[in-house]
Amino acid sequence: MSSINEMDSQTSEACKSCNEGKSSSRCDTCPSRGKGGDKPAWDERIVKRLSDVKHRIAVVSGKGGVGKSTITAGLALNISMMGYRVGVLDADVSGPNIPHLLGLEGRRLMGSELGIEPAMSRNGVKVVSSEMVLTSSDTPMIWRGPMRTTLVNQFVADVNWGVLDFLLVDLPPGTGDEPLSVMQMIPLDGVIIVSTSSSLSMLDVSKIINMARDLKVPILGLVENMSYMQCPDCGKKIRLFGESKVEALAMKYGVPLIGEVPLDPSNAGVDEMPVDGKSLLVSSLRPIAERVVFEVNHRA
Repeated sequence: MSSINEMDSQTSEACKSCNEGKSSSRCDTCPSRGKGGDKPAWDERIVKRLSDVKHRIAVVSGKGGVGKSTITAGLALNISMMGYRVGVLDADVSGPNIPHLLGLEGRRLMGSELGIEPAMSRNGVKVVSSEMVLTSSDTPMIWRGPMRTTLVNQFVADVNWGVLDFLLVDLPPGTGDEPLSVMQMIPLDGVIIVSTSSSLSMLDVSKIINMARDLKVPILGLVENMSYMQCPDCGKKIRLFGESKVEALAMKYGVPLIGEVPLDPSNAGVDEMPVDGKSLLVSSLRPIAERVVFEVNHRA
C-alpha cells in the first residue's frame, strides 16, 4: 500500500459525481459498488475483515458535546482491563478525539501487506482514527459527506484488526451519512446511546432511537453522561444540571438506562484517560462495561 493519505483516483472521480447531485457513497458511480453496480464491493471485504471480530458495538449520540468519545474510550479501557481484546474505530471524521483520550496523540497509521495497521494504546487497545492520517491534530478534514463515508468504510474494510473480542465504533453525532453507513454496512451487536440531561440532548436522542429501530439495530441502552458531581467530602451526588430526565426518556421508549457517569474534577485539563484506578470517570464506567459485555455475550 503506497500511502493511506491518498484516496484512489477512481474514488475521487466518483465522489465528484456524488457532489453534483448524489447524496450517498452507495450511488451507482461509486467504486464501492461491485461490477454492474448491483452489490457494494465493501460488503465482501468488510465481512472478511470482521470475521475474527466477535462483537461489534457502536456508541452514538444525538448531538455533539455530550461526551460520546469519552464514554467510548472509557468502555474500551474497562473492557480491556476485564481481559478482552479490544479495538476502537474512531468514525467521527470531523472530531476525531479517540487518539487523545487513549494516549495516542501524534501517532500515524502505517501500511503493511496485510492492510492498514492500527495503532496500539498502552493498555493494548487497537485504534484507528482519521486524525492518524492528518499532518497535525488541528488540521481540519474538509471533505464532503460521500468522501467521509468512503474513508470510514475503508477503515473497516482495509484495517488489519486481527482477532478481537470487541470492536467499539465511535460514531459522529446525529443521523447523517457516517452513522447511517456504519449501521448499514457493519453487522452490529448493538448501539449504546449517550446523552446528558438537557432537553435538547434528549430530543436528539429520540431521533437516534428511532433511527436504530428503523435500521433494525439493537439498542443496548442509554448512558447519562455528566449526570452528577460527587462531593469529595461527604460523597453526596450533586446534580449540577437538575434532576435527571433521561430515565423518563428511557421508560418512554422502552430502552434500558444502563448507567450514569459523573463529572470528575480530577480529569480537568487532561486529555488522556487515566488507568490507575483513581479516576471516578473510569471506575464509574466499569459496571456499564460489565453489563454490556454480559448482554452481548448472552445474545451471541
